[in-house]
Amino acid sequence: MKTIKFLTTVMALAIVAVATAVEKPKMDIVPLSEDRAVVSILNGTEAVFELSISAKDGGLVYYKQAANPSLTYQKIFDFKNIEDGDYTMDLRVNDTRLVRDINVSSKGIVVGESKMRIDPYFGFSDNVLKLTYLNFDQERLSLNIYDESGLVYESKLGQEFNIATGFDLSALAAGKYEVVLTSMSNDFSFSLEK
Repeated sequence: MKTIKFLTTVMALAIVAVATAVEKPKMDIVPLSEDRAVVSILNGTEAVFELSISAKDGGLVYYKQAANPSLTYQKIFDFKNIEDGDYTMDLRVNDTRLVRDINVSSKGIVVGESKMRIDPYFGFSDNVLKLTYLNFDQERLSLNIYDESGLVYESKLGQEFNIATGFDLSALAAGKYEVVLTSMSNDFSFSLEK
């Protein structure tokens, strides 16, 4: 038990260090007219990025993956041919995401605040699965472990902001496993082999 508490403390310190050292891209969305907006992306270092626009019901409206690393990207988007409603613009650079809500209506384009998200860290060594995650939205989280026959372990992690924990997997048989961290809006997976 002391080992798990020690690991949790070490992982909490590591996640703070990672959060301050993480790639911090910037994404500005500036409406130009009732149905057009310019999107500008600036990375601190050259990086490959993914940019997507999704409807709130989950339908993908736009997707672009940069072919080469770059510092900047700029594009004018024309929203006149999409339905009025709520959309999400999602920029992914490495393990960092910037998310902005956009409302499109006949009155114009309204852009929400920028929200930064960081993918969880998974590690596995000496039969211990390590997990750290900054739960910015404080969603209810669960961790599930699957083998080829199905679910072998599940744990409710709660909705704390800082999730830093370890799981002793020494009781699991040798083999391949899929670890899935689940919230209401995201699933993150990690493959491991014992």
